[in-house]
Amino acid sequence: MRFPDEDDYRYAGGLKRLWYKIICPFTFGARLWIVTTSILCALAVIQSANGSWGYHGRAQDTGFLSGDFVNGVRLAWQIDAADAGLDRIDNFRVGDEYIYLVGYKGAQRSVVAYDASYSTPRELWRTDINDDEEGMSWWGDDLLVGNTLVSTADGSTRSDWPTPGVRLVGSPYQHPSGEGPSTGPIGPVRLYCPTPSSAPCQAWDKTGTHVWDFDASTGSFPDSVTPLEGWVPLRAWEPSSAGPAMGYTLDELTGFLNLETGERVGLDAIEEACGPATLDGSSDEPYCRVTAKFKEQHLILRASDGWIVGDDVGYIATVAPDGSNPQVMHLDAQASRRLIFLRRFPDQGSAQTPTIEEFMHFAATGEAPWDSSITVSPGNYDAPISINEHTKFNTGMGYYGTDPDNPSVWLGNPALSKDESVVLLPHVNVAPTSFIPKYEWIPVLVDVNAAADATSNAADSDKYAISSYAVPGWENLHMLAATPIFDDLIVGFSSPAQAPWYKRLAGLSAAPGERIVGLTPAPGPMRSVR
Repeated sequence: MRFPDEDDYRYAGGLKRLWYKIICPFTFGARLWIVTTSILCALAVIQSANGSWGYHGRAQDTGFLSGDFVNGVRLAWQIDAADAGLDRIDNFRVGDEYIYLVGYKGAQRSVVAYDASYSTPRELWRTDINDDEEGMSWWGDDLLVGNTLVSTADGSTRSDWPTPGVRLVGSPYQHPSGEGPSTGPIGPVRLYCPTPSSAPCQAWDKTGTHVWDFDASTGSFPDSVTPLEGWVPLRAWEPSSAGPAMGYTLDELTGFLNLETGERVGLDAIEEACGPATLDGSSDEPYCRVTAKFKEQHLILRASDGWIVGDDVGYIATVAPDGSNPQVMHLDAQASRRLIFLRRFPDQGSAQTPTIEEFMHFAATGEAPWDSSITVSPGNYDAPISINEHTKFNTGMGYYGTDPDNPSVWLGNPALSKDESVVLLPHVNVAPTSFIPKYEWIPVLVDVNAAADATSNAADSDKYAISSYAVPGWENLHMLAATPIFDDLIVGFSSPAQAPWYKRLAGLSAAPGERIVGLTPAPGPMRSVR
């Protein structure tokens, strides 16, 4: 084969010249190869900045997000159904440093466990379960998948409870969160209610033993909170329906229930001690404001030594775990709103829950034994969030609205960085205004400074959308659920739409399809704290 000389190149046509440039880059095609190489290198750099790079963080959970998330999110890894050996992924949970996926391979339901502390998650075990009942939730250190208890240690299973046909559909345990919809136990028991309006519910413990019965026909149901010395609040619901639907909270306080014995008590002690909170109604009959049924909001706050209950205008009572020994008092508006939707950081569980005295001191002074806090204030058409009482931004969400457009639901369990630069809101409506509901409830990782600046700009108040202030890269992933597993790793359910080919080629958009993703902070410049 003879390589072309200068005369061959000079008298060749356009296509042949291009061919000579390709096969003889150092003789005729130096410029072409330089340009081509530069384009390929640029695409490689963009892909490296936006593609999957693995997780290389500290794998620590201090109760705060990394402030570096304000620079944006970067895809560390992803697990689609094929990666997990499934046809589809339905749900996930995170606990400690582990991720648990539930999905189907054909007609077979399976649970797959991963260790997330490595560069890419490592599979620990998988187990098949013969149970198609919906729901995935924690029961102590184990997972309850439908009607099957799965050990997180080795994936072993057991199912010793009544059949799904007698489970209360749409139970009050179905609350939206950063982890998606959940159905499960409360404290040491699960409740099964064949017909809540006419038949008693059965309480079954973790060993599969029927321990006591509960009459739900009275219009009360236990709240889904961590028990305090075995007791949880009872709250109102409509017994003629199957149960409170997912995304809706129970109503006013009606009493207390002991989950270990089934004993229940009413509110007689609070009403007898009502004192300053006793008012005359329209029928000139006195009533206790703390236990009134028409309150706009309901304060039920768990302390380490009792409960703080009341309404949003400051009539409250502090009581023992079983509702006894009530102390009734009135708080001013600011003190009341410090408590009603309070979220504390770091939240290290019930072992470090403040006492009633510590909560009341915070309500009166704003001084707290915890590091940071989020509270919600009422607004005309908005519910602004306040971080440590000095950084405030609008959310576009409701305060007095019905569920789920209510802070008791949409605020959920947020996550906050210690420098207050980012906050993860796990379940918000991304509608552009409160007047144009879009009903797309998704998590948003918010740049706090950008949102606070927009809030202070009155010109933007009519077109405010909290999703507009997501950190860079967040909206491209179209996250359906998200929850932090480490300070610098957020695990979520992503379902990005098909993007134009040039964005996919440049790594500016993820491939379409549902998958579990791990997100780390994107690299960025040093920044000042607000």
